[in-house]
Amino acid sequence: MDKTNTWLIRVFAVFLICVCLIVYLNSQKKPFLLSPKPSIEDLEYKALDKKRANAEFAANRDYTDYEKFGSIIFCRTSFNSRIESANYSKQMELYISGKEADLSEWVIAIKDYENERSKCRDFNP
Repeated sequence: MDKTNTWLIRVFAVFLICVCLIVYLNSQKKPFLLSPKPSIEDLEYKALDKKRANAEFAANRDYTDYEKFGSIIFCRTSFNSRIESANYSKQMELYISGKEADLSEWVIAIKDYENERSKCRDFNP
């Protein structure tokens, strides 16, 4: 064998070992290289968190206005914002945990907000 064939065999062997190592590491519980799980630092997660925070701020602001002015409109928009915030929280949980996410807490919270929204009434302060 000449030197060219020897080097080609060595390069192929190193390549094969690297491929086997990557396949092995990705077959473990925690993927290593090719398909890592999304992390909290991901931009999409940060965008969802920002939307959730904005919805919570709007809910608090509208509820304060409801207490001040007594209008049913502020009460309903407050609960709509709370439902929106819970939906963003659900999306964040799904983004991080994937199919293993336990969304029962968020589903119950959304139903509670919908029930409370139906109780909104006008009053004179």
